[in-house]
Amino acid sequence: MNEFIIELFLLIIFSFDFIIRLLVVQKKPIDIIFISVDFLAIIPSLIAVLCYFEIVQQSDLQFLALLRLLRLARILKLLRMQSAIIDVFGASVLTLVFSVMAFHLALRVLLLEVSIFFDANIFEILDRDSLMIAVPAVGSVFGIALAISFGIAQRKQIEISELHRLAMDALDAMEADLRRLKPGYAWEGSKIWRSDVAKFLNEEISYATMKSNTIVMLGDLRDNILSRPSLDVPFHNNLVFRISQFLTKTQIEFHPVFYVWLNRIAQLYFILVMFAAPSLTGFLVQILVIFVFQGLVVIIDDMDHAVDTKVTLLNSKILKV
Repeated sequence: MNEFIIELFLLIIFSFDFIIRLLVVQKKPIDIIFISVDFLAIIPSLIAVLCYFEIVQQSDLQFLALLRLLRLARILKLLRMQSAIIDVFGASVLTLVFSVMAFHLALRVLLLEVSIFFDANIFEILDRDSLMIAVPAVGSVFGIALAISFGIAQRKQIEISELHRLAMDALDAMEADLRRLKPGYAWEGSKIWRSDVAKFLNEEISYATMKSNTIVMLGDLRDNILSRPSLDVPFHNNLVFRISQFLTKTQIEFHPVFYVWLNRIAQLYFILVMFAAPSLTGFLVQILVIFVFQGLVVIIDDMDHAVDTKVTLLNSKILKV
């Protein structure tokens, strides 16, 4: 009875979602594929409900043994829900690693269904004792690598926040000197540049554009203080130096290949955990491992990209100017 209620609930939810998507679908190849996945996700629940009401006899379905594999479509549907989940529940480590959890759940279900279909336990292909040695060893090394990467990204995050504040303070000091040098003169270069910084931090303008605008601003300021040689040292050794430090630091990131390596190692490790612990308890352990390790990868990636407009959880604390 409980299984019937679950299947009926899934049938109603998936059918409603399928009808809505069918009404708004565009005739693109990728949309057709997704609609097909949505349809396949409905079939197992529909057949389960029909069998419960004895409209279809289970004996009539012997030739559809592979139908069990269609349950995977439910997991594939979860993968499609990643962006919607973030929109509804907001950005968090859990929502950002949800797709990875769904993928490994799908892989586990696939291997279980294949094992049942061929009457062979695929999880026994690998030696369990050897896996129990490999899992903690690989996990320890991977954990150390993540810890070191986290420390580097966090330090850079703090430095960017500090350099941003120092650059703004240096600009404030130069503006104060300019007001004393030219009473009543309203210099607009600073206001424009501060606006450009805000756009740059939100990826509305590129680094090259920001660098070019900075050169224009510094040149304009230099023209205004040219008659005061005493301002040369603060201008060159403080303002120019601080701004250059700040802008340069925002461009220093881990190489993209590093993140490819991290993610590949993570996925292989999660599969290793799955084969080492194929039971239900093992699945819960695998979900916990994914949350911890993949969550760290997400956090490190987020902290390393200090001025991007992607989901930011622990990004640099850029003060308002």
